[in-house]
Amino acid sequence: MAQNIADEAQVKEGASKSKRIRERELMDVKLILETDYGRRFIWRLLEKAKVFGSIWEQSARIHYNSGQQDFGHFVMSEVTESNPESLILMMKESKKREDNDA
Repeated sequence: MAQNIADEAQVKEGASKSKRIRERELMDVKLILETDYGRRFIWRLLEKAKVFGSIWEQSARIHYNSGQQDFGHFVMSEVTESNPESLILMMKESKKREDNDA
């Protein structure tokens, strides 16, 4: 973070540091998604957050549901930004688990 935004060197260093932090965050997610158990865990988060379903309720609970779904959208965006193919893989794996449990 730049202490003096008039100092171009500080601004560049701050941007560079932010970029390195973001790259590390995405690598963390990518590494988690490379494991079966990591994908299962992320998928459970997405299901719990109702990212693929409706949040509708006839009460104030809709606001709570909206917050959960918003968090789920954040998780999904992290997944797709780090490794777009992993979302499709998680969907296929979830379907296979459902079929095996039926």
